[in-house]
Parts: sequence; structure tokens; C-alpha cells
Amino acid sequence: MPISVIMPVYNTKESDLRMAIESILNQTYKDFEFIILNDGSTNNAEDVIISYRDPRIRYLKNIENLKLIKCSNILIEKACYEYIARLDSDDWCELTRLEKQVKYLDENPDVGVLGTFYKIMPGDQFYPVPYKPDDTTLWVRYCGNCISNSAVMMRKSIIEKYKVRYNNGALHAEDYKFWSDMSLHCKFANYPEVLSYYRISPDGITENNRQYQLKMVMTIVLDNIINDFANDREFTYSLLVKFIKNESVTDDEFNYMHSFLIGIVNILQKRISPPFNSWVKNYILSILEFFVREKQ
Repeated sequence: MPISVIMPVYNTKESDLRMAIESILNQTYKDFEFIILNDGSTNNAEDVIISYRDPRIRYLKNIENLKLIKCSNILIEKACYEYIARLDSDDWCELTRLEKQVKYLDENPDVGVLGTFYKIMPGDQFYPVPYKPDDTTLWVRYCGNCISNSAVMMRKSIIEKYKVRYNNGALHAEDYKFWSDMSLHCKFANYPEVLSYYRISPDGITENNRQYQLKMVMTIVLDNIINDFANDREFTYSLLVKFIKNESVTDDEFNYMHSFLIGIVNILQKRISPPFNSWVKNYILSILEFFVREKQ
């Protein structure tokens, strides 16, 4: 069964770009289209891409730089097949990645988004993430991101049926917002083997943007928790808005939010498997602590 692999490119260093492209072209799973979208690069990215004469490559080019969110949506729309795998242009993957993910999705039709274990480079850092479908789905919706963009394979039919797209309103956290929206419609999982390598670039996200990204992720998590669990949604949402805007809250309001989140912790700790259930309290309460620190 053919699948689609999508990759946006903007001014990626030649050695990194070649490593990314070749990690796909040399996959043990051969039946795919590889859609590469050059987002108006001003370096030699185009020359690098067209130097590969592989007929599976579909090369697209933007005249101007449309940025990552628009490119991601274009690539999803251009993908011809049911399974869509992503890879960022400065990352790479193991040569068995596609084969193993296709087999997993074939055998688990309730899973709509499948990541893998991954390492962060340089440094060869590995951080454990949930991998069982029930655990991973709960974690994505109520704790934060545990899916690497460069490791994901997803079902296009679900994306199209529910019109899920990357959102400009979630700048720097667009991946997590996409996963959050998808979590309403399917299960998530991570293939329990390191099959992807995520490269941290010195030219990557700035510290200010990182703080904005963190705030955005925590806002989405709180929004999901309130929407799915709060008895008095209107009041609880009003408190969330106060926290987001750094407005003052009374002791009673703070205690209400704290007690509400502790209740969610107790629910999730019973539903998520060890060892990840023991991490839930720190993850969720750190959200409240983050907004309190911002007020100081």
C-alpha cells in the first residue's frame, strides 16, 4: 500500500537536508510518494533536492516564504494516500521506520496518530514517553506533547473528516494544537523503539518564543481539562482567562483551581499506566505554578 511522506524545507543546511532526504529514500518500505515543499529557500536547498532523481519525489516550490504552518497544511492537502508520515528537513529517521509504522497502523485501526520513541541531537538524549494507546491519548490531551513531529504517521481520512489543520493561532505550539484537536477523534500511540532523531539547532526557537510556546501548550492543556471535566465550565474558564492575562485572582479562586486540578490528577493517575501515572501530578500542577510565576 503506498503512503505519503511530507517534508517542508526552508534554508536547511545541505548536509542536514541530504541526511533527511536519504533517510527516507533508503527506507526498507519502498512504496511511497515523498512530497518536498521548498518554502522559498534562499540557499542551495533547491539544487540539493533536484539532485535526487528518484521518481518517488514530488518537488513543490513556493515563490515566497509562507512559513511552516501554511506549508504543513499545503502538504497535507497534496498528500495522495491514507497514511501520512512527516519529517522535518534537519532531522532523520531509522531505515525501518516506515515499515514498522505502517504495520502498526494496519494492525491497530483505532490509532489515528502514531509517533515513535526518539532521541534529541546532539547529545543522544532519550526521554521516555507514553506508548500504549490509552496512556498516550490521555497524555496528549491532558498533560502536554509526547509526539515528535518528525516521528509521526497519521491517517488522512481522520484529518479530512474532521477538517483538522495546523492553526496560526497556536504559533510555536501548532503541532501540539493539531494533536490536541486530533485527540477528540482518534487514539494516539508511540512505537516503542527509537526510530527518529530530532536535531536542536542553535538557530532554532528563541528563549522568548520558548516561553510563549510553553504558555500556549499549558493554555491548551487547561482548556482541554476544563472542557472535559469542569462542572461549572463558565466560571472555570473565567479563571483560566485571568491566569492567561496575568490578572489578579483571589485566594478562593486560586484554591478552587488548585483543588479542581488535584481532582483531575487523581482521575488520571488511575487511568494512566506506571510509571507515567506518577508523573501526572507534577505535570498538571506545574501548569498552575507557571501562571503564578508569570504574575510575580
